[in-house]
Amino acid sequence: MMVKRIIANSVGEAMELIKEDLGEEAIILNTRHIKVGGFLGMFAQKKVELVASVDEHAVPQPKEDVSVKPTPHVPRPIARIQPDKSGTKSEPLQPTIVSFASRRLPEALRRYEFLLAEPALHLQAEALYELMSATYYKTNDVAEVERQLIQAVGNNIHMTATDSRFVMVTGPTGVGKTTTIAKLAAHYRLTEQQTVGLITTDTYRISAIEQLRTYAEIIDIPMRVAYDLEGFEQAKVELASCDVILIDTAGRNFLDAGYVEQLKARHDFSNTDVFLVLSLTSKYRDLEHILQQFDQVPLTGFIFTKVDETTELWSIYGLTAKSRLPVFCLTTGQEVPEDIIWPTRPEISRMIVERGLR
Repeated sequence: MMVKRIIANSVGEAMELIKEDLGEEAIILNTRHIKVGGFLGMFAQKKVELVASVDEHAVPQPKEDVSVKPTPHVPRPIARIQPDKSGTKSEPLQPTIVSFASRRLPEALRRYEFLLAEPALHLQAEALYELMSATYYKTNDVAEVERQLIQAVGNNIHMTATDSRFVMVTGPTGVGKTTTIAKLAAHYRLTEQQTVGLITTDTYRISAIEQLRTYAEIIDIPMRVAYDLEGFEQAKVELASCDVILIDTAGRNFLDAGYVEQLKARHDFSNTDVFLVLSLTSKYRDLEHILQQFDQVPLTGFIFTKVDETTELWSIYGLTAKSRLPVFCLTTGQEVPEDIIWPTRPEISRMIVERGLR
C-alpha cells in the first residue's frame, strides 16, 4: 500500500494532486488545515494537508491534457470531486474521506470496520487497523487477519487468580455482586473443597442480607454482617479458621462521589484481593467513569457479569488495556454455582472477537 502526503492551498487543489500521483483508486485517509511559514507565529499561510493511500498494484492514469488547470471548485470534505469544468472528459474522483479512527479497510475486511468504531476501542483502533490492513496485504487471507486480531486482543488482556484468604467484591448497584459472591462461595466450598466464610457490609438493603444469608445456609457456610469498620474487623476474627473469607460490599450509585470514601471508611483492604464487579450491559463511557471513581481503591482486577446478556464484549478489552488490571472471572447467567467461568487469555480474546462479529 502506497501512502502520499500532500500540502496544498485548498482541498480541491490537494485532491487534484492526489489524483495525479495515485490515480482514481486513491483513498483519502485524513485531511486537516495547517499553518506553514511565518515568524513567531505571525504571517503563517493557511494550507491543507491531505494524506491518501492506494494499493501498490493500482497504476495511476495520466491526464490527457496537462495544460488544464485544476477546477477552482472547493468541495466539502465528504463530497465527491466535481467533473472538470474545462469540458475535457474525465471520470469524477470519488474518494472516501474518513478520519484515522474510521478509515476504510480493504473490501474483503469491511465486516470488521464497525468494530473499529466501538467506543471501547478508541485508544487501540488505529493500531488494530494497521494490523489488519498489513496482514491482509501480506497474506490476502481473511482467516489469518482474524487470527492476528484475536492474538492482538489477547496481548492486552491478562487473567489473574487469587491466593489471598480475603476476597472482596465491590462495584455499583445492579451489577450482580451478591449473586457473584454466592457463586464464588459455592465454587470454593463445593469445587475447591475449602472452608469458606462470608462477610457482608451491604447494610443498605435488607433484601441483600437475606439473599446472601439464604445462599450461605444452602451452601452451609458461616456468615457475618458488619455495620462499621469495628464490626468488620470483628467478623474477620470470628471467621479466622476459614480458608477463604468472601466480603460483599454495598452497591451504590456510581455517580455518588462519596461512595468510595464510605467504602474506604468501612473496610480494611490489607491482605485482601479487591475485585471491581462490572456489568457488560452498561455503556462503555459509564464503565470508564466507574473505574475512575474507584481509583482510590487498591483494585486487584475485574469481574465482568452478564456476559450472556450482551452482543459485544469489547468493554473487557478496552478497560483492561486502559487500566492494565487483569480479569478474575466472568459470569454468564443467574444460576448458582454453574454460571461462572475462568477463561484463559486465548479463550477470552476469541470470545471477544467472535461475539463482536456476530
